[in-house]
Amino acid sequence: MLSATPSRRLSQAAANVALGFAMLAAIGTDPAQAVNLKTFNISGNFAPTPLDGSVGLPVNLANGSFNGTYTVDVDKLPASSSFVDLTSWTINLVNDNTVLRTLSNSLAGNTAYIQENILAFADAGLLTKQNHNLYSLELYFDSNFTGTGSTNYGIFLDNSDLGSVQKSGITAVTFAKSELVPEPRTIAGAVVFATIGLWLKRKQKA
Repeated sequence: MLSATPSRRLSQAAANVALGFAMLAAIGTDPAQAVNLKTFNISGNFAPTPLDGSVGLPVNLANGSFNGTYTVDVDKLPASSSFVDLTSWTINLVNDNTVLRTLSNSLAGNTAYIQENILAFADAGLLTKQNHNLYSLELYFDSNFTGTGSTNYGIFLDNSDLGSVQKSGITAVTFAKSELVPEPRTIAGAVVFATIGLWLKRKQKA
């Protein structure tokens, strides 16, 4: 894949992303059932330079980073063959402490999922015909991904209108980490445990 020409790699990445989100959009919703929703923190860094020939956000995100959260039904993971929708997500694309763009479920046409080892977020207005843009962040974790892990592989794809000309750009993700957000009860329990430990130490010294 790395030996392909820039234009070919751009078109292949765009096609793969579009296919993934089109398949996701075609899947109907399951009947109501109990869910086990967990929220994860996600963060990572972008490469110092985008793919040759790139324009748009990938250029502006050079040496940048991303951060955010997402929520998913962990009982459906790992997703060996099916798409598992994220129930909510917010991903900030950042450079020089400035948020350049935010991908989230607050806008119609945006979607995100876990499928096999892929965690993907997108402003997919291109597919819903609401606009001509597609911004996508795809992260590739180890197999049997269940929400926790790290990776050095991923891409950010910008397939958007710049003026009257359709442009494309890609920048690599050099590192990404996904970890479970501690639940309030877990945090409270840890605080109580630490407090009791300090009290016992002081009592022993006395």
